[in-house]
Amino acid sequence: MVKYLTILLSISGLAVGVWAVSESKVVPLDVPLAREASVNPFGRGIASLGILEPGGGTAGSAGGSGGKVVNVVAPQPGLVAEVFVDVGDKVEAGEPLFQLDARILEADLVRAKAAVPAAQAEIERWKALPRAEDVPPLESAVRAAEARLKERQEVLRFTEAADRSGASTQRDLVTLRLGVDENKAGLERATADLAKLKAGGWAPDLMIFEANLAQRNAEVAALETLIARQTVRAPKGGTILRRSVEPGEYALTDPTRSAFILGDLSTLNVRAQVDEEDLALLPVDTSNLRAVARTRGSVVRDIPVTLVRVEPFARPKTDLTGANIERTDTRVIDVVFQMQPPPDLRLVPGQAVDVYIDGGIDAGK
Repeated sequence: MVKYLTILLSISGLAVGVWAVSESKVVPLDVPLAREASVNPFGRGIASLGILEPGGGTAGSAGGSGGKVVNVVAPQPGLVAEVFVDVGDKVEAGEPLFQLDARILEADLVRAKAAVPAAQAEIERWKALPRAEDVPPLESAVRAAEARLKERQEVLRFTEAADRSGASTQRDLVTLRLGVDENKAGLERATADLAKLKAGGWAPDLMIFEANLAQRNAEVAALETLIARQTVRAPKGGTILRRSVEPGEYALTDPTRSAFILGDLSTLNVRAQVDEEDLALLPVDTSNLRAVARTRGSVVRDIPVTLVRVEPFARPKTDLTGANIERTDTRVIDVVFQMQPPPDLRLVPGQAVDVYIDGGIDAGK
């Protein structure tokens, strides 16, 4: 009896297990895609990632090649004293953006300016030579030297006469002759000093004084240039796209932490990254090249674009789409197009779009 009861319970447990498994099976819902996949409209075309950037001109013109955003950084690390513009402001080339603290340089400038009059005074003093009051003492010294020389010569003459009569000695004559020679030398020194004074300043001294004045003026000009450099100005006209600096902050020269991002939004360009493996599909004659930019996100729009230029230099791929099939160990060639966004669609620099370039064969051929 126990044997049959055990078999019956086993069969019942198996049935309950089969039922439980069948009831717990969940059928996944068939959820449609939020949006259709982006398909290349050209039969043989190039699909590439495009990054929007300021155009700053018209296609095919010199301004059309002057796009890209400009990262404005401080010329040197320093404390930000004042910020003159904000995001969205339009600026002209040379307009001030922000100013660094220049008080140390201004103090140095005060000292440098004070040294200029002193250097100029040295030149004026040289030009005023000789001083009128310095001449009479030297003229008197010359006359006194002449008188002493005459007196010594007269004594020598009498001593020589006495020597001939035996009334003097050779020692007296030698002593007097040495005295005459000393007085002649003294007269020559006094005469030379008088002539030097009357000749005025020495030309090499003037050259030194003028060089010193030029050096002082150069120090002033250099400090004024450094002070002017503390005011960072817009390198080109455009719109402030981003501001990352405030008064009181310490500005750095790191280009990855720029104080302002500036760009000319009068036109927009799209920089398409063409993979080097797809470069052969890009026609050599690009005069009639067809291409389209397709926006991403909730509103998908196709926007015709016009070729600006092909930049013939392959570079490592840096901008990625995030697709799991995307290769990163490759190089790309930049192809720049100009686009005219629809007035009802907001597009901003730095935004990613899909760019499709016609390789020569339509989808229907």
